[in-house]
Amino acid sequence: MSFKNELERRCFEIAVRVLGGSVTIEHNKTIQIETALFPEVASFKGPPAKEVDVLVAQLLDKPKVVLLVSCKLLSRRAEPAHVQEWGAVVQTMNRYSDGTLYFGLVVSPSGFTSGCEPWATSHNLGIIPPLKGRRLAFDEDTVFRMFERVLVALRTRTRLRIDDLTTAPAFFDFVYRFVSDFEGHQEAEVDGRYLLLPNRWASSFVEMYHAIAGRAVQDLWVGQGSTIARLSGDVVLQFGAAHVQFGRDPQTQQPTIQLASQCRKNIEMEPCTLDFVRSIALGKQITSAGDFGGYLEVGVEQRYNLGLHEAGFHLISTESPIEDHRL
Repeated sequence: MSFKNELERRCFEIAVRVLGGSVTIEHNKTIQIETALFPEVASFKGPPAKEVDVLVAQLLDKPKVVLLVSCKLLSRRAEPAHVQEWGAVVQTMNRYSDGTLYFGLVVSPSGFTSGCEPWATSHNLGIIPPLKGRRLAFDEDTVFRMFERVLVALRTRTRLRIDDLTTAPAFFDFVYRFVSDFEGHQEAEVDGRYLLLPNRWASSFVEMYHAIAGRAVQDLWVGQGSTIARLSGDVVLQFGAAHVQFGRDPQTQQPTIQLASQCRKNIEMEPCTLDFVRSIALGKQITSAGDFGGYLEVGVEQRYNLGLHEAGFHLISTESPIEDHRL
């Protein structure tokens, strides 16, 4: 497999990790459309036929559902013409499809100009990073995490129901819903809300991660307006609406009176008990972390995502296939 740039390579590797071997990248691909009788070449601007670079990922076999991804490595924000072009590709593929359902996604780490949203919504395209809300700049690693989250969600969603995503702007909104909280993550990066215990010195996300990475979760409980994880080495991680506090603090202990908790499991966020979350998370090491503004999420042993909210926790298995690893 050859790649034109690092963006293509990273997107391809993420797609293969999430979706398996049904992922391909094609360069200067002549778009061919399906009919019941014979294949035809789709030409959008007259001869020669339209050629594109495309990452193709099959989401479902019966019915056949395919995701067409355009990876845009640009020096500035993507323009409406970039989104309009991909909308024309996906729209034409669906118009002449012989039973295959196509969805389109545009990934542009440099972002999108404001004029892109009308085209994306009208053509029912997903765009990464998100455009609604504040116009924030995202680093490439954050964009790749967005892409992976969307693929994981699509893998599950296509097995449950897909027809309701075909009418614009349902697919655009679906993608936005799964990446919009990264805006909170980006704002948290610059707001300086991290505090190092026990003295509550101003700190950063990077320092917080280095303090908790590799440590085992020893206990979880709900405090007044915050959730607390006690980690190995007397390290505490506490998430609240205003601050994320962390560091060695042996004085932080679980209260004798337990406060009510609101805990969830699986990607559908089904209700569960704190004891259930503890039964899986305790004893496992932290391997990743992300601050999404409204909650803090840590990966444990690359098998689960443990989320800390103000009043409870969530726990999601990250293993595939997702149906066989529901909690």
